[in-house]
Amino acid sequence: MNSDKRPPKILFVCTKPFQYMIARLIKLGCGFERCDIVVLNHFYGAADFCRKVRETHAWEQVIYIDDDGTRDRYKLGLGPIRKYFFYHRWGQSLPSLFANISDYSEAFIAHDFVAIEYAIMRKFDSEGKRVRLYEEGFGNYIDNSTHTRWYMKLLKRMAPKLGLPGGVFGSVKWIESIWLQRPQLFVTDGSRSLKNKARPLPMTLKEFLRTPQIAEELYWIYPELREIDRLVAGRDEMTVVLTEPFIDNIEKRQEYLDEILRRVNDTLRDRDPSEPVFFKQHPGELSPLESFSGQVSLLPKGWPIELLYLVVLKHDIRKLNLFSFGSTAILNLYDLCRNDGNLDIFIFESMTMREEVKMIASRFCELAERYEIRFQSL
Repeated sequence: MNSDKRPPKILFVCTKPFQYMIARLIKLGCGFERCDIVVLNHFYGAADFCRKVRETHAWEQVIYIDDDGTRDRYKLGLGPIRKYFFYHRWGQSLPSLFANISDYSEAFIAHDFVAIEYAIMRKFDSEGKRVRLYEEGFGNYIDNSTHTRWYMKLLKRMAPKLGLPGGVFGSVKWIESIWLQRPQLFVTDGSRSLKNKARPLPMTLKEFLRTPQIAEELYWIYPELREIDRLVAGRDEMTVVLTEPFIDNIEKRQEYLDEILRRVNDTLRDRDPSEPVFFKQHPGELSPLESFSGQVSLLPKGWPIELLYLVVLKHDIRKLNLFSFGSTAILNLYDLCRNDGNLDIFIFESMTMREEVKMIASRFCELAERYEIRFQSL
């Protein structure tokens, strides 16, 4: 029983730096006051990130859970029947500090398939408390199933009816609503009940990043921004390459990175050769990236690339060349920069990738076309 006479708190859970930004946006846009946030150790530098977030005093509690993803990796190797029991024994994945949730009225999670988030969702629902899912990336706008066998496709489509996560994030019945930047692009597989879950965020990402208080918080959490300010001072053009976790598994990884740089230079032949090419690793990549050419500068691995908008604003960058294999950042930087500068987008499609990576990349290209984003395939 909660003896605190103050209103109950709202719990947020995040596993990526970008998700933190969306959680903070929702808190600000909705005027929520009493909020805790849980940060799972699913990205590079998560513990240090938590420390810096605490120092902003934006949250009542910042809770770090040192979950290394072991249970989620174990889950990936399970067949359909064992996976069914894995999810429905959700109590085994519930952190002990959430055995009593009387302090909370509702929860916002970023996924319904991550073991801890699934367990928190079920715990809140079991006590009649609302659970909402918020945008985690472009995965919210596509079918994420990569199964090719017909019976596995059928099982994945049926999964939400069995209480298991489906190909569309938030399709399980315990999610009350799904908060998105672009609800009009939400993929519903023709399900009216799923379509009715989509809600717009309370403010745009551009409005959020233009808020002085937020810019100050983000410069505190990410002091590396000041180094980027120094590197781009006096320049009016930036070229940025976004890498992806699959590159960890490339046998000749360095040759692959050299090929990426070569393609960038071949594509931008008229660019000043003294201009740096910024490489930004995905937070999910495990292998470190070193500056492998005098032409290459590294953006911090741990921060969301959307922070680049703060740099663009501050230095009046006129031209941004963005190279990617398909990323949430494309959608977000398009919205942020299309009216403030000249944004050219290039998508790597022909470089060697595993079939499931190609499948997701092609779905991203379809999504970009639906959103009327102009891009060039490489």
